[in-house]
Amino acid sequence: MKRIIILACSLLLIAGCQSTPNTYYAWGNYEDALFANYHEPEAREEELTKYLNFLESTPRNNLRFGPGLFAEAGTFMLERGDVGRAIQFYELESANWPESKPLMETLITNLKARNMQAEESTHD
Repeated sequence: MKRIIILACSLLLIAGCQSTPNTYYAWGNYEDALFANYHEPEAREEELTKYLNFLESTPRNNLRFGPGLFAEAGTFMLERGDVGRAIQFYELESANWPESKPLMETLITNLKARNMQAEESTHD
């Protein structure tokens, strides 16, 4: 009886150590792009280009893009000074992930207001 319990526990432990986790989302090269953005400036542009191409593609196997991927792309665009594309990505995040809507709408509103102020100051 003791052997059966030990065997059953061992099988459960091995089954819990599955090497290929199931995922509900498409993540692409998100981790690589994020790491490169903060730690490998020489690889930043290449990884960002791959990341943006991934987001413009259709995820495989009917997976959704992971939560936060569009928002992160928006932040990457904002760091590059491309406010228009940042707003587009924040809008995509808000549309795809309703939980993020309050934060994304606040970011969008603030960016649009900042753009209007900048335009007004250049016309003066």
